[in-house]
Amino acid sequence: MARQNGDGGPAGAGQRGLGERSRSALIALRSLLVRLAALAAAFWRLAKPLLKGLAQILLGLIIIFEEWGWRPLAALLGRLARYKLWARFELGIARLPPYLALVAFALPTLLLLPLKFLALFLIARGQLLLASVLFLAAKVVATALIARLFELTQPALMQIGWFAWAHDIIMPWKEALTERLRTSWPWRIARMWKERLRRRTREAGRRLFPHLRLAGAALAAAVKSLGRQLRAGGARLLEAIKRRLAAQP
Repeated sequence: MARQNGDGGPAGAGQRGLGERSRSALIALRSLLVRLAALAAAFWRLAKPLLKGLAQILLGLIIIFEEWGWRPLAALLGRLARYKLWARFELGIARLPPYLALVAFALPTLLLLPLKFLALFLIARGQLLLASVLFLAAKVVATALIARLFELTQPALMQIGWFAWAHDIIMPWKEALTERLRTSWPWRIARMWKERLRRRTREAGRRLFPHLRLAGAALAAAVKSLGRQLRAGGARLLEAIKRRLAAQP
């Protein structure tokens, strides 16, 4: 039986059916994409305030950490520059070329990473208190080192193109959000609490300082007494050894 061609034959009918199915599939896909876009836009409208609020909360935590942790720890570590050896060490870091400065800036995180793994191991062993103390100590030390290193290496780091690009994008955005956050009522309440805590800490320190001074003096006297006893005991032991050696034939 000969195959019929043309629009009226079986092959033409099959092509028309295939074309209609393709057009129907494309129309259905287009409709689906339109609906998905509408759903995504609706979801974004609903999620945008929530995400914005979460971003502000996260930024607030970063700012609090910066004011209460980053800057004081950097200033505390900077006091070590009074000692010549530490001052030379910081001067050497400040003179590093850009990418070596980047390595120095990231080094504390890499060095203290094993301590964090050790803390996780202690948690697995059930020693939660020791793990918490170790983790917090590692976090404080790493924060102090990173904060101080950033102050020392920032001029060199800004010579790296991608670092300067990221810094110039992130910092204006952070500063704008910071200004908005500082005018919010939760931030003002937090500042009031901070000032109250600072005043009470100073008052408690002034009340405890005489007792701490007496305790320190007593501890120093005890250490000196223990040192004298150890020296005397060592001298007696040495004298006894000399006598025994002299008594041997």
